[in-house]
Amino acid sequence: MMIKKNPVRTLLSIAGILLAMTFSISPAQAQSCPSDAICRYEDTPGNYSDNGPYDYDSYTMPLFSTPGGATVYHPTDAAPPYSLIVFTPPYTGTQVMYRDWGPFFASHGIVLVTMDSRTIYDSVDSRADQQQEVLDAMKDENTRYGSALRGKLDTGRFGATGWSMGGGATWITSAEYSGLKTAMSFAGHNMTAIDSDASGRNTHIPTILFNGALDTTYLGGLGQSDGVYDSIPYGVPKLFYEASNAGHFAWGGPTDANRYVGQLALAFQKTFLDGDTRWAPYLDRPPLYVATFESAHVP
Repeated sequence: MMIKKNPVRTLLSIAGILLAMTFSISPAQAQSCPSDAICRYEDTPGNYSDNGPYDYDSYTMPLFSTPGGATVYHPTDAAPPYSLIVFTPPYTGTQVMYRDWGPFFASHGIVLVTMDSRTIYDSVDSRADQQQEVLDAMKDENTRYGSALRGKLDTGRFGATGWSMGGGATWITSAEYSGLKTAMSFAGHNMTAIDSDASGRNTHIPTILFNGALDTTYLGGLGQSDGVYDSIPYGVPKLFYEASNAGHFAWGGPTDANRYVGQLALAFQKTFLDGDTRWAPYLDRPPLYVATFESAHVP
């Protein structure tokens, strides 16, 4: 007896096989992605400190839309929606100092915005206000006619990051900006901050802190990152990596201090910003260059 095959079912089966081959989707991967997360199977979870699988582009934000100007690095061939991070500069610093973070995150499917402060001498508190202005501007960018990101941003998945005074600003923003998903600091500085939220005690979002054991001055040393980590309330996911080989000026890109910085930064943002918990196993202690490594409530 001849068994007739359903041609539609056959075509669907073939399409499913081809899709799985193209994107290397395993049943385990498909089941482990939370339903409300941003998961992209071209960017396989792992330890990465180099650029990812996506092409990227950048553009300058319209004049006067941000306090000191900003540049948006975004993927061009990853399926939207995209999460987004705003990076705030150190004292006397400008965007050029940390622009390498833009292509890194954009090529892994996450929009990164580098910003300048209104003046290079602005205080920690002023930088926090400006960081929050840029976050607001990027929400508007999702609806601005002519924006390369119009309709492509998940405005519920925004994060903040910063270096030195920009790190202190990020600690303030992490406590004050409604709906923020993640905070990430590099050699954070809060000794000159006035706002008590710079202490970390009112932070209730997942936070990762990087610091260098060779950073021993008021710029980012003297236990500032340690103190914030300890002050973040119980139950909040947090991670602190103090690199034994890094000083205050080693944070301009994902490999400037060592490759583990980029690896942890990406895995953290994928896990908590995108919600793709397949990346959580890569938030582990680096095998080298560790002065301090602590984490709590990390999956």
